[in-house]
Amino acid sequence: MSGEISKSIGERGEEVAKKIFTEIFGYENISTGISIECFNGGNHKIGKAKSDKTSHGIDGLIGDVSELSNRVLDVGYISVKKTEKVGYKKSELSKHIRDIAYGMECFKKSKTFSDFKRNFSKIKETNLIGILIYFSDLDDNYRSLNEYVLEYNIPSDLDFDNLIIIDNKKISFFIDTIYNDKIKFGNDNVNFVYHNSGLNPSIQNYYGSKIPIYYLYSSIIVTRIKTNDELLLKFYYADEFNIEILSGMIDLAIDYDKLDSINKISFSFKDYVKSENQTEIENILLQYRKNINTSKFEITGHNPTLKNL
Repeated sequence: MSGEISKSIGERGEEVAKKIFTEIFGYENISTGISIECFNGGNHKIGKAKSDKTSHGIDGLIGDVSELSNRVLDVGYISVKKTEKVGYKKSELSKHIRDIAYGMECFKKSKTFSDFKRNFSKIKETNLIGILIYFSDLDDNYRSLNEYVLEYNIPSDLDFDNLIIIDNKKISFFIDTIYNDKIKFGNDNVNFVYHNSGLNPSIQNYYGSKIPIYYLYSSIIVTRIKTNDELLLKFYYADEFNIEILSGMIDLAIDYDKLDSINKISFSFKDYVKSENQTEIENILLQYRKNINTSKFEITGHNPTLKNL
């Protein structure tokens, strides 16, 4: 019975991961259910396991040529851990991080990785990025991992270049913003904006259907939305309203809208309360009116409520 429950939990986790990466992040080709050889079985046991580990399972694998750095391939190694408990525990997090670290260590040596890279041409560098999706169906949708595992440090014996952790809070942020707008405006009308990093390809795309993997670290996501004959530039912030964050996003909006081609610029915050912040907002907008037409600004919450209409 416990084996069937574990299988069901695993399948539910992979289902959620696939939906996130295909329907929200734009990665149509996500490989799932991959198994690779463990090249260091004696040292890759986790917890109380008594036998040597002979393989690693990869819940998802994505990749694309970076829109932020010239001739760089970004590969995402996805591990999904669905807990049936309320809250997160340091011991469980530590176990899951060790599991993905060991898997990535062997993946770097695998034929699967070398074959995957052959799908892309003229690449001078490859970045392997670990993506741990750690969530619970039973907990609050907006529960943050940080509330439970403050001051957690990745063990020094693990070889990590990059690790992104996506918890309930982040998943809900992506659903409330990008996913809902794709439903509202149509999938093809919502694109991710690519900022100028100074390392971008000489022929740069300024927006596209796929989110760069490194953007998953950020609390701010920017999209370009086409609605009827108008263009909407939309900034999403993962947390509550913050005047300094708004100011920083306006600076970015000025940079993106140099040709004054955008009809509306929207800044969306979690749980925004208009009556609490209106005076503060009006004061800061006065500072920007010489640089941009602030009448096309809209400041709102992720989900319309009585408090932010």
